[in-house]
Amino acid sequence: MTCPPCHLLLAHGAAAPWQLPLDEAIVRVCGDTPAEIAAALAPDTEILVTDAMPAADAATAGLRWIQLMSAGYNQAIGHPLALRPGLRVSNAAGLCAGHMAEFIVGQMLRHVKRWDEFAVLQHRRTWPDRAAMATPPLRGRRALIVGYGGVGRETARLLTALGVVVDAVQRRAGREPYRGFVAQADMGDPAGALPRRIYALEELTAALPEADFVILTLPLTPQTRHLLNARTLAATKPGVVILNVARGGVIETTALLAALDEGRLARAYLDVFESEPLPADSPLWTHPGVVVTPHMSGVMPVALELQKDLVRQNLRRYRAGEALLNEIPPERLRTP
Repeated sequence: MTCPPCHLLLAHGAAAPWQLPLDEAIVRVCGDTPAEIAAALAPDTEILVTDAMPAADAATAGLRWIQLMSAGYNQAIGHPLALRPGLRVSNAAGLCAGHMAEFIVGQMLRHVKRWDEFAVLQHRRTWPDRAAMATPPLRGRRALIVGYGGVGRETARLLTALGVVVDAVQRRAGREPYRGFVAQADMGDPAGALPRRIYALEELTAALPEADFVILTLPLTPQTRHLLNARTLAATKPGVVILNVARGGVIETTALLAALDEGRLARAYLDVFESEPLPADSPLWTHPGVVVTPHMSGVMPVALELQKDLVRQNLRRYRAGEALLNEIPPERLRTP
């Protein structure tokens, strides 16, 4: 028997719905704020594609699946809808993995090759002592990737090609296959084979001392909030470089600034912040050891097409009763 099409609400703010097969979904669109979503939800809405979560008292009697269009899912943690028995939640992890991995590697090369200093020298029309400015290559350095999902695995692939020794940290130690969204078939590390070693999250302090670069690509959850703090930063080797493209709350900002001032950290490249947009009076703007970018690592022109592809794939899986790409286990949506 053919299943009737699902009623899907697309909280995208777009003028027209995405073109999904008419026999699979009847699509309505609405604005992307919680109030607009709550107003547009109807008792027969079965699927919600959104970034923001609606109010808990919205008309959600028929809701069975929430597809988040963000890689993170902290907005769903502890939300009454996400905790409702039987309701499925998936996110968009891996959607921008290639773009974000290039961003990370670009910042690492920027640091190692001293490009910012050369830009200053050009502005001053100064020809430097070239031997004094020479630096060791990226090859042979050690990178610790904290969060080994789509972004972490694509970053590992690029860094391995450049000769960087990669370790990783994830929820559990051991090599696991990747089951999330992949934008292109040749991306990432499907079997988890590239890292020299994979640590469990609670082993972070044991993994930090060898790393020249600590790369944060993990979701913000109650367990990962302020994962880098005074205690864990004290475990890093002197001169370490921190790169954060995850969520700002993964780092305790005051502890980061203190470690920079003490000289333990060489530089922090931050694309995300505890408060966004970054307030004008934040010391991160002007600190000599910090490079800030405006949450740009995952912003790319083809994002919309990849979002559509993810929704189409997951819609087919949903209607077939299969596991969704990036489906979040219910226990990860509960607050401690």
